[in-house]
Amino acid sequence: MKKEKQQIKFGKISKLKISEYKVGFLGPEGTFSWEAAKKIFLKNNLLIPFENISDIFVAVAEKKINFSVVPIENRIGGLVSETINSFIDFPVFTIGSFKMPIHHFFASKEKCLKKIKIIKSHHQPLIQCSHWLKKNIPWVAQESFSSTVAPLKERLENVGFIVPYHIAKKYKLSILGKRIENAKDNFTQFLIIANQINNEIIKNFQSKNTLLLFSVYDKPGILRDILNVFADKNINLSALHSIHSYSLAWDYFFFIWVEKQYFSKEMKHCLKELEKYCPYIKLLGSA
Repeated sequence: MKKEKQQIKFGKISKLKISEYKVGFLGPEGTFSWEAAKKIFLKNNLLIPFENISDIFVAVAEKKINFSVVPIENRIGGLVSETINSFIDFPVFTIGSFKMPIHHFFASKEKCLKKIKIIKSHHQPLIQCSHWLKKNIPWVAQESFSSTVAPLKERLENVGFIVPYHIAKKYKLSILGKRIENAKDNFTQFLIIANQINNEIIKNFQSKNTLLLFSVYDKPGILRDILNVFADKNINLSALHSIHSYSLAWDYFFFIWVEKQYFSKEMKHCLKELEKYCPYIKLLGSA
């Protein structure tokens, strides 16, 4: 018998009931981050594009914008390292998260794949579409840009782009490959970030998870001890990632996704218990 593929179901994304705020996104207009911001924020909020994720965190930390939508993880491409590192560098918090389906199209001014000599895109789509690229145009060079839309301004000959469908149509490009992502149930998890944890918005968004970032003391069994803190309270961890510290050689931060509301009593007890194992703990907020 053939195994049925597990389908990921995406419910309707509820918009945040807040108005007339400045909201950042990884631009320019037309990126998946722009689409995500439009899905989650009402029309009477001002959407402001940024060239990279670290600039978004600076703007939120300095209160130049109120909120932003940033990608944290893709099903195929994995963690977005720039987002994680920005949480380490800036006093910014997350107040909610949501998943959005991601579909990629290969497009160009050219009419056939044989004329493509270079692909210009963000590095995440290049990873997410690697199987199709290897199978169909393995000879083509790749160049990474700050976003999927940024290289479109050049409009050069013999260039291919990995873009959302609506962008291919907007720029009147020929679609040479449809839904070329490695997994058809591809999605990206986005976080909503702010310069402070807002309980009212978290409750409105019905966030049920907590994100933590921490370092550990160097001793045998330390990660086991940390996991036991949550296991003893019957709290599940849906993700645990190690991240290289760029400030200390051979040192790591750990990023965990805890299935418990951050303002719950159980979560507060866990944070207190973690202090004896972790020299650094940052409560990133709710997701």
